[in-house]
Amino acid sequence: MARDYTYAEAAAKLRIAETTLRRWVSKGRIPCHRLGRKVRFTDEDLAAAYKPAPATARR
Repeated sequence: MARDYTYAEAAAKLRIAETTLRRWVSKGRIPCHRLGRKVRFTDEDLAAAYKPAPATARR
């Protein structure tokens, strides 16, 4: 059975700050699952954080 992680657990597993993880979610850089107001991450979601993100143009 797959494990679901909270923001705090996922941030600790990725070794990043929780605020960074929240920013990544809001920008769509990392997938997540929303259960009402709760946000959960699976192992596959966390693995996607290490895949290269497409470059965006800056002005």
